[in-house]
Amino acid sequence: MKQTNCWSLMILSGVMALGVSACTVTRTWQYPPNPPGTLLNAKSTKTIPATVAVLPLRDLRGQSEERGSWVVAFPLVPYGVSTFDRPETTKDAWGHDLIHMDPSRDFAKAIVSELQNAGIFSSVALADSATAKPDFVLSGTLRSTNWRRSLTTYGLGPVGPFFWILGAPMGNATNTVAMDLQLSPATDPTRAVWQFSMTFEDTHLIGVYYGMEESVENYSEAVQDALKPAIANLVKIATERPEIFQVK
Repeated sequence: MKQTNCWSLMILSGVMALGVSACTVTRTWQYPPNPPGTLLNAKSTKTIPATVAVLPLRDLRGQSEERGSWVVAFPLVPYGVSTFDRPETTKDAWGHDLIHMDPSRDFAKAIVSELQNAGIFSSVALADSATAKPDFVLSGTLRSTNWRRSLTTYGLGPVGPFFWILGAPMGNATNTVAMDLQLSPATDPTRAVWQFSMTFEDTHLIGVYYGMEESVENYSEAVQDALKPAIANLVKIATERPEIFQVK
């Protein structure tokens, strides 16, 4: 009886540790990332006199949701993995939304902010807020926002969470963002004057006292890091070959 009570207490301690960490996580999308809350430093030396409308991204992400972290409750199991293709539609073990975001529109708004900040074009706006017909349309495809969490109890089953409470890592989390962008004349959306594909992946440790908030907030940072080479490339092309963006 004493042994049963001991095991129950350890399991309860682990659950409470996870519950506390879950309640302290901020899950709302924010762009630009904070801290430091700044946009990219890519700046165009000349502004092309053209207007750009950015469309919400076409969503081609998968629909998979696999919850395998629970297997670490059994002794000798080294780790358990959970993966979510659409983290914004997923609830965690305590019924909380994993993160509040609308990737198709939120990522498009992030692109608008970065293009405006870079000063490549005279005007950049989200398509549904543009006041006039644009010269160019920037469209894109969202391929991945996969979130992967790997938990471990070090093969100790229900005893393992005791070490989490002492500060040992619970495991790691990986955020992936993959998307393709295309800039086309508004009069000929099938013709691309610029294209770019990008993928960014970040993996970090998570524990009761660290990493949990980062694991769900990191999408804004991942989007910015994914956009970094794309914006730099567009600035370079606009500087060296501005003629390809001439309005006809």
